[in-house]
Amino acid sequence: MNKRQFLAAAICLMSLAGCTQKTELPDNPKDKEEYRDNQGNSWIYNAMLMRWALMPSISNGLATTHYYYPQSGTWTDVNGARVKSPSKVSVKSPKSKSSGSVFGKTRRSSGVHS
Repeated sequence: MNKRQFLAAAICLMSLAGCTQKTELPDNPKDKEEYRDNQGNSWIYNAMLMRWALMPSISNGLATTHYYYPQSGTWTDVNGARVKSPSKVSVKSPKSKSSGSVFGKTRRSSGVHS
């Protein structure tokens, strides 16, 4: 593989990676924290409702604000109706950080013991 072919292959891979990039929102956002992702989208976090507001823009093709709930990975529109994720916006699904049960294991018995 010569230098020209290598360079062409690298450019193709970089452009493909740019199309498939996913937004990774901050893990522990503060209330009213604003975030601009690598796709040019503007996000605002609402701690009370535990959701991100995706502001409409030319880059994402939205005319109204959409809300993303990272706990469940779901989206709603301004009316609260569930919608599919916007086609031009890609968000990484939430990762579980715990490796086991949060409160530990308990053993419950049912029935009568003799």
